[in-house]
Amino acid sequence: MSVDVPARCRVPHEVFRAEVFAAHERFDVWRESVMPLFESRLDAQPAPAGFQAHVESFNLQALFFCISGFSPLSFHRAANHAARLDPDGGDHLLVQLYLKGGYAGYNGASALRVGPGDISLLDLGRALETRAPASEVLSLVVPRDALTPLLDPTRLRPGTVLKAGSPLATILSSHLRTVWRSLPSVTMDEVPAINATLLGTLAGAFGGAPGRRDELADAMEMATLQAVRDYIHHHLDDEGLSPAALCRRFACSRSRLYRLFEPLGGIAAYIREQRLRRCFEALTRPDGPRPRIIDVAMQWGFDSQSHFSRLFRQQFGITPSDAHQRARDQWRQQAARERAADATPQFRDWLRRL
Repeated sequence: MSVDVPARCRVPHEVFRAEVFAAHERFDVWRESVMPLFESRLDAQPAPAGFQAHVESFNLQALFFCISGFSPLSFHRAANHAARLDPDGGDHLLVQLYLKGGYAGYNGASALRVGPGDISLLDLGRALETRAPASEVLSLVVPRDALTPLLDPTRLRPGTVLKAGSPLATILSSHLRTVWRSLPSVTMDEVPAINATLLGTLAGAFGGAPGRRDELADAMEMATLQAVRDYIHHHLDDEGLSPAALCRRFACSRSRLYRLFEPLGGIAAYIREQRLRRCFEALTRPDGPRPRIIDVAMQWGFDSQSHFSRLFRQQFGITPSDAHQRARDQWRQQAARERAADATPQFRDWLRRL
């Protein structure tokens, strides 16, 4: 991790690389660093010890600009995320140009699927749940108050995705890349003008973006999705929990249920993932007696220990026995998390002060 503030008042600049930390600390440092924006979770290989990430960032005072790369992750943000972290936390929009990889998921009522070259506008004041493979992304964090004076707020539609190759995506991508390449030589005296060009281009690209044909229908779909997810989370120990049972419960066709959960990997996969997370929590709980792996597996609907172990490893990159060992190493891990909190890079503070 390095911080660079060159002579003649150049823009504050930082390069963070997870690889400079001990392998078992890397993900903890990353998670703490990006917490002002969202919560990160490891959803697949590699295991925490194999996690890789880097962030190069510039603090433009009114805006935050960075390029980052990371191993497969999911990103989560509750609607009250900022308030939970800091009562005076900012209300931001997030513009992302994916250079590699992409993501699928939801932001508020909007279902999103983003690939290389696509540019998305996310509203961090709305609930967020996305999954990304190994990716590289150019991100611009914009306080809402900085952008809305430039356009009619009713025309600003978070959740919009400008698809690669479209005229607006081509123009905005070119501008973002040009500004990024120029930042190493920009002085602080030039930052207000740089910010003005960025905000003006964003307002032009997203302020006139076409709206959805039926926003009420979209809102109803999102409400249905949230209700189904809440029901799943409260009935994971129900052996009868299945797509068919959910269709009956919510008077929902199978095709509609599958469509709602498609950005989250599918309904069956979603149920299985949530049950595996409960197993992970049980096996890594530091207090109380340590349960047998087969007992935990059967409690959450897995009848075969070998099948459970295979799914567990696919989900978390480690075996249930390895997760069990984590409970025994809890004090060491707690110390690692405390060191990670002390070692978080400066860009975390830049984001919190934005």
